[in-house]
Amino acid sequence: MKKIILIISILILGCETNEKGDNAKWQFDPSDGVYIQWSGDNELANEMLHNAFIHLYNVEREKAMTMFEKVLDYDSSLFGPHVVLAGLSIDGSEKQKMHISKAKELVKDNNETSKIFVSLLDLPMKGANWPMITEGAHDKWATMREIEQKGKLIHYYYAFTIPGMENKIKEMEGLLAELKDQTGDENSLPTSGDHAFMIAPVINTLGYFYYNLGDKEKSKALFEQYIELYPNGYNSYDSMGEFYFNEGDMENALKYYNKAIEMYPPAVSANSMISEIGELKKD
Repeated sequence: MKKIILIISILILGCETNEKGDNAKWQFDPSDGVYIQWSGDNELANEMLHNAFIHLYNVEREKAMTMFEKVLDYDSSLFGPHVVLAGLSIDGSEKQKMHISKAKELVKDNNETSKIFVSLLDLPMKGANWPMITEGAHDKWATMREIEQKGKLIHYYYAFTIPGMENKIKEMEGLLAELKDQTGDENSLPTSGDHAFMIAPVINTLGYFYYNLGDKEKSKALFEQYIELYPNGYNSYDSMGEFYFNEGDMENALKYYNKAIEMYPPAVSANSMISEIGELKKD
């Protein structure tokens, strides 16, 4: 499945927002744990950073990349955007090298989890999932989780990188229970902030996991739920389009891919798949 390897999407750890309002503001106290230190002193940069992470976590890379770059215009002291942008840059490019260098330079005075997070950039570059889900990443996420169990970004990638699909699903569903119902290991439950914005992309991830296991009925139901939870995005429709494409149902695949580009015309994945389906029809 093409897009499952693209879930490099970063979730902002510990920085929350009230999505019910038009002008959402961050509502998280980062001082209650050893979290990855994403935010800085510039309120506008922090708010933009949070929304950039939401788009990236939902695999809306086109919007996310633009926003991460703009974040650095407002606050050039942040290391987090450089890690993300290094992963989104062309492998081996000067731009990627610059982001790697800046991330390492800027994290020097931050806490241990932040430094381990940036050290993901030292792992082998293997496709679009680098540096979050590449070879060796699980050991680093596991170490970060030992240091700070409440961190939701850490928990997500810890779950994603566990060997074995059944193990991934079990841990990801545990994370989902924490987010939806505040149930689970009390040491892992967050102590502040509303993490509801994470629910939709976690459900999307589980949709791909179940498809990988061959449970297509469960997978489809999860993608349908994803659309219900994230109707104004474009990746939710792209995911359902991919489901139908993998099932050989090109009519429904086109329906959802077209809906994705209706929501966001520059969506690369949807446009690419529409072109691919067009070529298949010619054959």
